[in-house]
Amino acid sequence: MENLTVEQQKRIALLEAYETKTAPERDLRRSGMDQHKQAYHEKWLQLRSSMEATRSDLQTRLKGLGVSDQSISASVAIELAKLTESYDAEKDQAARELDGTLAKPQSWLDFLKESKLEQPDDPIFDSLIEEAEKAPDSGLESFTKQTAPNLVLSDLQAREGKDGVMEFTRGLTVALRDMGDRLDVRKTDDRDIEAALKIAAKKFDVDKGLLLTGDTAFKVRAAEIGGRLGYPLQNTEPEVLRAWMKGKLLTQGIEPARMPSVDVSITGNPAINLTMAPPGKTLLRADQRTMDVLMERPIAGIDLLGKDKMAMPNERLLAANASIKDLGYQAIQQMARADLEQPNGGIEPGSVDLLREKGILDTDGKLTQLGTDVVMVRDDRIIREREALEPAQKTTIAQYFKTSGDYVREAFLEEREKERNKAAPVLSQDRQDKARKQENRFQADDQAPKPRRVALEEGIER
Repeated sequence: MENLTVEQQKRIALLEAYETKTAPERDLRRSGMDQHKQAYHEKWLQLRSSMEATRSDLQTRLKGLGVSDQSISASVAIELAKLTESYDAEKDQAARELDGTLAKPQSWLDFLKESKLEQPDDPIFDSLIEEAEKAPDSGLESFTKQTAPNLVLSDLQAREGKDGVMEFTRGLTVALRDMGDRLDVRKTDDRDIEAALKIAAKKFDVDKGLLLTGDTAFKVRAAEIGGRLGYPLQNTEPEVLRAWMKGKLLTQGIEPARMPSVDVSITGNPAINLTMAPPGKTLLRADQRTMDVLMERPIAGIDLLGKDKMAMPNERLLAANASIKDLGYQAIQQMARADLEQPNGGIEPGSVDLLREKGILDTDGKLTQLGTDVVMVRDDRIIREREALEPAQKTTIAQYFKTSGDYVREAFLEEREKERNKAAPVLSQDRQDKARKQENRFQADDQAPKPRRVALEEGIER
């Protein structure tokens, strides 16, 4: 307290007085919300057991009727999705009803206005009242009123189409088709996209992430809805991840509101390594692995600036950006995982012909200058997007912003773990030295999250 100004001390004293005055009512409200949370946690556990029973019963009954495995999978997925959707709607409605029955303590805004009457000439109240008026419910231990969960599955029915493919219909209209390893969305309105996401969350392992495919407009809209539903994605495109974050900020459901804050300050990390690019070049952020490779094998035209920056000629930057826009999904996925330490970028054999056509690989299967530039420009985008995340977001979704170096490190660590789990033959001294060098380089990333998979096409696929 001794380092605080008189104004800061006054603000803290007011907040403490408010907390003391409203503590009884807030404790009652908090207790009621805790009971609601616990009750629906127990209901969720019961529902999970019920869903497993439903899954088993449906599979047994439909298999006895001679239904195909794909049809069984589709039928089970929609039934489980409907159960979850109903649970979410019931929980939300119960929270809203509870919120209306609990006693409400005096709001922070009313407390400030009342306190100002006792000290009308104190200017501190004016600034606090102005802040509180922008959030009049601030300080109320309550449920924030977010959008109620949508009910998009209740009128959706599963049937087998004429071609044997399972379809999900609303009346006579086919909304979705289950292609086994993916769900195709026939109508790209929000209702059907949300329905597809909810079914995909039961059909696939949602914890491993859903993969959105199709045109950019569809992926962006589906990502925002998926973020609102809380479903993780496998996509790495910056515009898709940005949409997912936007949806995440609008998460459905009802959560406790926060107490007001009286801190007035600005903080940050000291600026370091401020660098300007040479004339005719653009500054790019770089993955540490890329910097290591460029220090060992410099690339003509690329300047290394500090520990994590480089400069690329403007015309090459424009060409790389144009190439990124032109590359299809398969090619982008390959370039996201490229290893610049290898002449061919570590590209999978099945993608070589495609990347040759795009000018990413030459006739000998080696990375061209354009191919290397594409990797570095994409990494720059990912690093900047990752740095723009809010602190709370960094712990939950930063794993979806991966540079090529991140993917290479993960692949190396997975391979190393496999080797440790089997009785491997003794390596030659050269191979031991190389493995030790790689392990030392990646040691800091030993706890990096492992990539996981699942998928939405203009649709959703696995």
